[in-house]
Amino acid sequence: MKSHSIHFRMAAAMACVTAAVAVGLGVGCETGARKSGQQGQPAGLVLLFSGDDQGVLAACGCPSNPSGGLAKREALADEIRRARPNSILIDSGDLFPEKPGAVKLRYVAEAAAGRGHRPFDAIGMGDQEFAVGLPVLRELMENYDLRFICSNVYDQAGEFVAAPHIVMEFGGGEEQQAELRVGIFSVIADRAYGFPPMEWRSGLTVESPIEAAEREVLELMDCDLVVAISHQPIEDTRELAAKVRGIDIIISGHDPAVLLKPEKVGDAIIVGTGPAGRILGTIVVAPGPDSRPRFALTMTELSAQVPDSRRVIDLYWQYVKEAREQPPPDWDLTPIPGRFEPADVCGKCHEGELRQWLTTRHARSYEPIRKSGRRDDPECILCHTMGYGRPGGFVSIDKTPPLGRVTCQACHPVTSDHVERNVKPEAELRISSRLCMSCHGPVQSPNFDYYVAKPKILHRPPAAGSRK
Repeated sequence: MKSHSIHFRMAAAMACVTAAVAVGLGVGCETGARKSGQQGQPAGLVLLFSGDDQGVLAACGCPSNPSGGLAKREALADEIRRARPNSILIDSGDLFPEKPGAVKLRYVAEAAAGRGHRPFDAIGMGDQEFAVGLPVLRELMENYDLRFICSNVYDQAGEFVAAPHIVMEFGGGEEQQAELRVGIFSVIADRAYGFPPMEWRSGLTVESPIEAAEREVLELMDCDLVVAISHQPIEDTRELAAKVRGIDIIISGHDPAVLLKPEKVGDAIIVGTGPAGRILGTIVVAPGPDSRPRFALTMTELSAQVPDSRRVIDLYWQYVKEAREQPPPDWDLTPIPGRFEPADVCGKCHEGELRQWLTTRHARSYEPIRKSGRRDDPECILCHTMGYGRPGGFVSIDKTPPLGRVTCQACHPVTSDHVERNVKPEAELRISSRLCMSCHGPVQSPNFDYYVAKPKILHRPPAAGSRK
């Protein structure tokens, strides 16, 4: 079986980052954890995997961020699954955004559920799922039949927060034994993530990922292939692979590392698609010599050339319509000035700085929204305008056109009367990477480089005699 056979009709439409690697692994390991020498081996199986979706239903289409989104993921996965029924779609966690509203949660859950399309077969619970709150998460799991799994987190009653693993069977009839059994489990690291760290473990007990993985391998000993989702930093995932025998494939989640070639550690190969759901990984499992399966990996960027699923795009526009009628988000991404003012007001005293600002993309930040037609998407508006969702801030391009830009106050949270009020803003004028990345994060601006971008917005030194 050739690794490129998965491309079929969409080959010309996809921008691919590929690395086809054959790795021979025995179906049965030396410890005898799984059965070996059986006639059913993982031949013709396709594993599809990605993660860190961050709640993106559809890529925004901006020049800096044309890739990713659940709409492209579903379209490509559906195409592959139609040609290869023996396929499994796995998500490595952080399906939901970091700070979702109730409306966004429902629509992301609906997208992940399938509803007429084949849904995700397994979703590893990430820290952003736990941050939603276990009661809400369990309600979403029940209402949308979301197949979350987690092997090392327990609730206050000492019960697993979700199923610790799933087993999928392929081949065989109603009265015949399955020709192929695939076991999938998921673990998460016991730590807070983010900057500042986001605590997600309140009211939960987190078992050592290694201890949980050892137990799961024994639970899945009658499976032909064992797949682990490891939602933790890559160094912890490597340690897991080195210490736990009997895992064939480990899908790395949460970590930003994109593994264009699988890493062989211990019994397992480690694969990972990195941040922001921009890549769909595909592993073709084919028969190898001496009844040992071989794995061929392909990494496909979900670029602008990959079409969108009409179902998820329709969900996106329904979400926008409903979210637009909800209270605007107030995520406190940047310091808030006493009142919001147009850049021209600042320019009365800072003429040179205003002229320089007019040459930057900040001064034209509403144009991408206008071109993409996403003028009602609150998540787009939040970063492309000034003060949206806050008193006196941007309302619409018709009602508050001067604030339809990223104005001076995005970086300098002072008002034009700061001299009269004897407010010295020097301490507030420092532009930090954290400030910039509140909007230019890995989802919104995946290729953003703070040290390259910062010089493009810095003003020239003020002229002598100008007011500061």
